[in-house]
Amino acid sequence: MISYKLMFYCFAVSGIYMLVVSIILALAEVALKLTRGLPAELVESSNLAWFIMNFLMEFLFYVVIPTIIFSFFFVVIPLSGLKAGLAGAVLAFLLGSTPVLMGLSVKVKLPMPLVLFALLSHLIKLGGSMALIGYLYSL
Repeated sequence: MISYKLMFYCFAVSGIYMLVVSIILALAEVALKLTRGLPAELVESSNLAWFIMNFLMEFLFYVVIPTIIFSFFFVVIPLSGLKAGLAGAVLAFLLGSTPVLMGLSVKVKLPMPLVLFALLSHLIKLGGSMALIGYLYSL
């Protein structure tokens, strides 16, 4: 049976984590000047509307969908707690983000620090939110 109360706790806790990490990573990206060298017409301006839109997309893919999937398969998942969350995060990262970004970096001449920062930020966001979801489901 799915606990909707637990799902909403996961949404709230992981959402707060995602918001804090997104703000820190956005500030780090600006401080590191990772888009330096790219043509100005290819770089989106990082204003509040862009940040909110990006946060909502990441919240959907890193928090809402994993929470719903985790709640459906919680009974049959052999791992529990942080292990289940981190295992799911690594699997999603290796099958989702990594091939796309590495393939894109081969086809388009993107600065390697930008690609590596994008990969690291995806792993931090996905790993943290999935670990929190797994931990909350183990309580």
